[in-house]
Amino acid sequence: MNINEYISKLEALINSSSIIASYNLNIDKKSSEIAFISGKIEFRNGTILNFKEFIESTDKGIEKYKYAYNYREGSNSIFRYDNAPDPRARENKTFPHHKHIKEGSIVESEQIELSDVLNEIEQICIIKDSEK
Repeated sequence: MNINEYISKLEALINSSSIIASYNLNIDKKSSEIAFISGKIEFRNGTILNFKEFIESTDKGIEKYKYAYNYREGSNSIFRYDNAPDPRARENKTFPHHKHIKEGSIVESEQIELSDVLNEIEQICIIKDSEK
């Protein structure tokens, strides 16, 4: 998969979600094989997902060197996945991959894709809707 195909896949994924109200993608192609992608997705319930990925197209497919997916309501973080070398996550078996949860703690997490994050957000929205 090349960079353009990956970007098209991301846009198709975002456009296929019924819980998304709007989105903005910023693509900074460093070369034909390397790109920095960042975006903001606004959901129908008012929550927001800010994300970034630093990727490279290789013979093995898309390699994701850096990523962060920050899901929030206003200025309050609900969760964040990233692979920044956070010293508080060093003891995790999955380091540098980890998840920050609402209570402020850090838990183990494998490398994650935007599709996984959107699925998790959709489940949160379904639960909140059922509680109304």
